[in-house]
Amino acid sequence: MTKTRAARDLLAYWFRLAAGRQAPRRDEIEPRDIKRHLPDMFIVELEKPGSFTFRLAGTAICANYGFELRGEDFASLWQGEGRATMTGLLERVIGNAEPVLVEFAAESMRERTVRFELILLPLAAADGRLSRVLGCFAPLEDPFWLGSDPLVRQWTETIEVLDAEQGETLPNTTRVELDVEDDHNAPPAIAFREVRPYLRLVKTDT
Repeated sequence: MTKTRAARDLLAYWFRLAAGRQAPRRDEIEPRDIKRHLPDMFIVELEKPGSFTFRLAGTAICANYGFELRGEDFASLWQGEGRATMTGLLERVIGNAEPVLVEFAAESMRERTVRFELILLPLAAADGRLSRVLGCFAPLEDPFWLGSDPLVRQWTETIEVLDAEQGETLPNTTRVELDVEDDHNAPPAIAFREVRPYLRLVKTDT
């Protein structure tokens, strides 16, 4: 489950707005309702197959990477096979209307490391089509340098698919095993046993 206040609050807000539907609409998001977390929040949109572009990116996220993310491809923040993994997760989020929780580690220009919790939540357009993803980058640590020493490399550690069920309680979760590292130069990924037969993340060394 969520470890940070930002991810927990955003997930609860999303469930409240969805009200039993697959996902809330983009125009139902009220920034004032989640204003304390806006610096860490973002919205990406599926522009074409395999490409999710930042439409909105909070000030803290842009400061962490050292540049304005609006208009950039979301998966470009990862390297190597990690890009395909993230694109596949975003496609799953909107294709199956399933929230996803990710933990990843990032390295700065000065070779410092920090870990984040990333939540990905489907959003519908006015016509009901799922084409956007709402999320936040919530740091699991609070290093003094974050926001001044730009992040230049990152790799996924865990992926957690949330059961998007109706009801007032937050959903059950399952951890998903990462078959290989996203980046062969990164530290080993934290692996968890896959328990959902329909969920399979296949990665190769080629």
